[in-house]
Amino acid sequence: MKEIRKTDQYAFVAFLIDQAARANQELGKSTLQMTVHLMQELGGVDAGYRFAFYTYGPYSASLAGDLDVIEISDGAKVSYSSSDNRYRIHASEHTPEVVKIGENFVNANQPTIERVLETFGDRSVRSLMLLTTIAYLRRHSPEDEFEDDKMLAKRVRDLKPKFEEAEVGAAIHEVKDFLSVASKSPILQGGEQTLN
Repeated sequence: MKEIRKTDQYAFVAFLIDQAARANQELGKSTLQMTVHLMQELGGVDAGYRFAFYTYGPYSASLAGDLDVIEISDGAKVSYSSSDNRYRIHASEHTPEVVKIGENFVNANQPTIERVLETFGDRSVRSLMLLTTIAYLRRHSPEDEFEDDKMLAKRVRDLKPKFEEAEVGAAIHEVKDFLSVASKSPILQGGEQTLN
């Protein structure tokens, strides 16, 4: 990944927060992590975040830190609900200002961002957990293993045994369909090439 300006990263995250608010979709810390991971791994948006694999799926400490900075600067509101043990992220009146500081980056990636959000933006945490696990394995497993659906499904189920075989198979099919369409799209092709 190339070096990305912090202001571009802040703008990118703020834009995702703003889009979730506009779509009236709930956004939590885990959902944000998984959405950014899908943006990078499937959409090819080079936002500069590095992810490691944790219990709930791919996690980036620098992304978590950037959300803290955005919240402290009043670019978003993060609240904790003890009743369901979840954080919720909301846009603030200053979110558009944070987007504006990196609007060139956001505008350059907007078609891809919108396509990923259109396809995966309304998914449950459980669904995103499965999709991001597959996306993570795309980069972190041998290419022949990713191409072989049976081998890939076994690897996914080793990491996430609570998912049924049929559920894993459907998610693999969906990820590969998304990548196939992205590789044929003139708008998305540039970003997709950076992943290989």
